[in-house]
Amino acid sequence: MSKRIRGFIGTSIELISPVAKVVYFPGVAELFTIIERIVVLIDTARYNREALPYMKMYMTEVKQTIRDNTGTINEEHTPTLMKALKNWEKFLVQYTKPKMRKLLTILNADNIDRKIRDLFTDLDNALNAANLRVNLENNKRLREILGIAEKMDEHMMDLDNKINAIQIDITTVKDVVTAKVKDSFMTTAICHGVPLSREKIADLTISPEHINPARDAQPNGDGPTKVIYCGGLYAAKVKIANANDDISKYWVQAFISSKLNGDLFMKNYGILLDGGIYYMITEWPGKGTLYEYLKTHRIIPWTLKIKWAARLASALAVCHSKLILHHDIRSHNVIVDINDNVKLANYHRARGIKDITTSVAEETDGVRWLCPEKTKDGTLPYSTSADVYSFGMLMWEITSHEIPFPDKSIGEVYTALKNSDGFKDQDAPRPPIVPGTPEKYASIMQKCWRQVPGSRPTMPYVVRKLEKLAKTYERPYGQEFSYATDTTNISSGSFTEYDPYAPIHPHVTMQTARKLHGQRHYKEAFEQFRILADKAEPDPEANFYVGRYLIDSRIQFNRGAKDPNVGVSYLEVAEDLGCSEATQYRAQEKMAAATEIRKQLQNNGNETDAEEILKRMKTECLPLFLEGARQGNLRCMKDLADYGAKLGDRDSYMLGRKMLNDVIVAPKSHMEKAKAQEYLTKLQQHSNNQFLN
Repeated sequence: MSKRIRGFIGTSIELISPVAKVVYFPGVAELFTIIERIVVLIDTARYNREALPYMKMYMTEVKQTIRDNTGTINEEHTPTLMKALKNWEKFLVQYTKPKMRKLLTILNADNIDRKIRDLFTDLDNALNAANLRVNLENNKRLREILGIAEKMDEHMMDLDNKINAIQIDITTVKDVVTAKVKDSFMTTAICHGVPLSREKIADLTISPEHINPARDAQPNGDGPTKVIYCGGLYAAKVKIANANDDISKYWVQAFISSKLNGDLFMKNYGILLDGGIYYMITEWPGKGTLYEYLKTHRIIPWTLKIKWAARLASALAVCHSKLILHHDIRSHNVIVDINDNVKLANYHRARGIKDITTSVAEETDGVRWLCPEKTKDGTLPYSTSADVYSFGMLMWEITSHEIPFPDKSIGEVYTALKNSDGFKDQDAPRPPIVPGTPEKYASIMQKCWRQVPGSRPTMPYVVRKLEKLAKTYERPYGQEFSYATDTTNISSGSFTEYDPYAPIHPHVTMQTARKLHGQRHYKEAFEQFRILADKAEPDPEANFYVGRYLIDSRIQFNRGAKDPNVGVSYLEVAEDLGCSEATQYRAQEKMAAATEIRKQLQNNGNETDAEEILKRMKTECLPLFLEGARQGNLRCMKDLADYGAKLGDRDSYMLGRKMLNDVIVAPKSHMEKAKAQEYLTKLQQHSNNQFLN
């Protein structure tokens, strides 16, 4: 008579067959009566049927949801539901009348659309008040998935009859589908406050032995510190709480992050307890947040901007598909990796699609991205449409390199949003469209920040539109190439104009770039190195040369183009890609700078500070030489021994010599053996070397 399905929070949903006799209290019975009348109006309508099929489908879901959750509905909920349903009935009586010319003279088409949206919104709010909205969404999702499984059953059985040689186990397919449903429901349940199990907390816990300090880690207060995770991955270590603090919200954040894996999201490795302090361990943010990147890179090609918007739209669509709301979409919560790919990050406010709300007071720093409806009613449940509105503001940030309403205070923005008309887009405060913004990009952005929540698009729609737009901005292969000969952008001192997604000319190779460098044609060499460094799969050696050009004042290719900070970032990329020359060069530069500072301090009689500089040279420079030496760089082996001797570090000196001796006796090329012997001879000739004997 009935079929019982276990719900995601331990409750049971009973689907009663039509012949079963169910007794409801009068309020619920009247709800069903009104719904039946609404369905009859829709079925018997002969005119104005454009919107009716979707309305019937929605009403069917409402009916099923109320039936499935009769036990949770009380008399407090029924008046609001009754009022919303009666408004539906009243509207449909008028809307489905033949030739409603009289009504159309009063209401134009836009107002009719608005009225229909209001009907959906009011009923949604009534369902939210009765805690039924999430059940409606989950029941619908569950029925759709089970329906798909049933169709797959039928298809597989038919296929099995036609092709006897192929035996397909449909149970495996069912298991996969069921596992996905359970996983989705579990994520939603945890977002709604269901505690994480000990097993899941254990999975998200990182042992201190898996974390080591990075060679170039710098103290950053409460900000991220660069570390090495599991012996090879750069990661960020951020303090979140003390050992005796409640960190349940951070466990939820780590859990949500673990469900959002893939290249669209910043990786979250888990939580570390070390020295009485809890740390969150995440992917190292490469070039920082998108907010920081937009501030320092004022010229970015539209090819890249549209690609960024499409990637972030895809990331948010994935969140919504997993019943997760981000709650804080803005450039501060997006990172840019070393390959200029953007990734969605920071899920400290992320929650499920149920009605767990955030008060406006909590949103102070995010008011510029906050949807208008939340300023009017701080207790209004957060929804996917609120995330979509914030995404529209993020799209504007990408075009303007500014935060929304940069000339207004937070209080002014909040007041303007609160006082705006709830239905008129033209009267609502929005940032101005930046000149040069592609028309289709602007159109998508404006749809996202519409005033009425129900009129905003879904994220899958936004993804499709942006991906289609991105294809129109892809450059056809073989277009005229001018980077190798046009060096005007070098003399301007700007290094953000190059399009990394442009096709590479066949004459731009590392061989030709090295040749130009050897001939001291530095401008042409720099352009070719930079093109090879900035392409989708960056060349390690090219990154090394670009970094060297931007740092080394001895290369007189263009004095106005020096940019040591940018140069260091190129060297870091080269190191990450395994270029030992970059490691050796950066170590030499740090050692030279430290030596000069130490010399000046000694000349001024400041021996205490000079001694401190000596310690830093040992702890910061020698490890760099050691890393390069382990990568097989002979110069780093020699420098490790040489500077180890000069700094009084016997272990470094002996290790450098041993590594050079190993090269001589190993099956290496004659040239490598000769160079290693040359370096050993030079070390022997240092008469002031206290470790020779």
